[in-house]
Amino acid sequence: MHIFLTGDIQIGKTTVIDRTTALLNKAVGGFQTYFDLDRELPTRRLYINSALQSKVFCEENIVVQFRENGFPLVHDEKFDAYGVQLIEEAIGKSDLIVMDECGNLEQFATLFQRKILNTLNGNIPILGVVKQNSWGWTDYIRNHSKVKLITVTNENRDLLPEAIANYIRNLDECV
Repeated sequence: MHIFLTGDIQIGKTTVIDRTTALLNKAVGGFQTYFDLDRELPTRRLYINSALQSKVFCEENIVVQFRENGFPLVHDEKFDAYGVQLIEEAIGKSDLIVMDECGNLEQFATLFQRKILNTLNGNIPILGVVKQNSWGWTDYIRNHSKVKLITVTNENRDLLPEAIANYIRNLDECV
């Protein structure tokens, strides 16, 4: 069974993932997306990198460039190449796969989507984030029979890391 978090922007979903993985003695792989240090800028950028590594603000890691007057410029080819590579590496080397986050910006990155959805059918536990107000391909994540969806709130965010870590540990005992 996989766990995907959802909730308001900046509620602490990534923090829950970071704290949960720190509690587990697992080989972690997968991907994380993150903004520039000032995520409020109208020209901010979204980056992708390994869930194992620190945030890197390099040109080759930019997957979305927001523009002041217009739609974001999404680099689908980077999701489809590097994003898929990170998931494939995680499948080969990890006991837990992180997918932070899945949303509408990847709506045309079909190879990336397919890799995520196919990975849900596997047996390696996934701890991910699905953007709350996303639709389309992310509905397949929400409605997947092996996905438990948890909404992160101010009330539960401090309790979730231990609860999720215990849940994942119990999955190990069932195998």
